[in-house]
Amino acid sequence: MKQLAYISSKLLFYFFSILFLFIMVFSILSYFEYKFNIQIPFVEILENHQKINVPLLGLRINVPLNYSILLMWSAILYYAVYFYAFKEFLKVFIERKTFDTKSLKRLRFFLKLNLIPLVYIVTFTISTLLRGVNIRLVDDYFIVFAHLVIAFLIYLYLDILKKGKYIQEENDLTI
Repeated sequence: MKQLAYISSKLLFYFFSILFLFIMVFSILSYFEYKFNIQIPFVEILENHQKINVPLLGLRINVPLNYSILLMWSAILYYAVYFYAFKEFLKVFIERKTFDTKSLKRLRFFLKLNLIPLVYIVTFTISTLLRGVNIRLVDDYFIVFAHLVIAFLIYLYLDILKKGKYIQEENDLTI
């Protein structure tokens, strides 16, 4: 079961990495087609809306012409890094030696990644309040809550690993 979780996290990492590269490359190409009127395969400009056409899969992806593409890139890149860290986190469970410094570093990195959405949502909420717009509880808040729960569980697990590492070091010093 641990191996299955590790393999699925690895697949999610590869999926988000490929998705990030695909969206980034084709959004840059669509920008060049829009700006310089260069005919680029798989990219169409319809009424100032960029669309990426993927003929093999039958997908038509809308690409915004403004700075929101940077937000899209950063979100997909964040989840590519997130699932890489998740893969490394799950690697702790399948390795022989659990209580080592490398495992603790992996867990701390994954813990910090789970706190980044909190910074995002606080910034988003403050900017919304400054603009005078009413706050609605939407999916963004649920995702942040899920990341906070994961961060709390990882913090508890990290504490257990620290204590286990201390006990293992004490045991190694005992003759």
